[in-house]
Amino acid sequence: MAFFADTEALYRILGGFFETLTTAEEGQLIHRVGGPVLFLYHRPEGRLLWSPLPPPGQRPAFRVAYGDDAAGEPPLLTFEQDADTAHRFWLGEIDLAQALARQQLRAIGPLSRAMKLLPHLDSVYPRYAAWVAGGGPA
Repeated sequence: MAFFADTEALYRILGGFFETLTTAEEGQLIHRVGGPVLFLYHRPEGRLLWSPLPPPGQRPAFRVAYGDDAAGEPPLLTFEQDADTAHRFWLGEIDLAQALARQQLRAIGPLSRAMKLLPHLDSVYPRYAAWVAGGGPA
């Protein structure tokens, strides 16, 4: 059974979690990518865009755009995947390199920039697990 019942649940849970990262210390990592990151989801369908806000070191570090609002800005890096794959990734259950090799995830753009962030995500995974366990946004 799918974790996200529909696009609204995807945006509320995963998008809401991304919103919490905009003001978290880990949110500053988006500036290391060097441009917008687009997440395309299937089952359910959805689009989320992380767009860095200048200058680095200040909060919020980036903004999150949803659906059609995420279509206007050209992304530097795009990740396409099933929503359940994304959920398991943010729980820390899926390794990015293995997901790419198994074609569970498709990446378009300079993936080397995103790979540099992986060691820093260890502190993000427990935050997502707690977010989900707490029911997401109030």
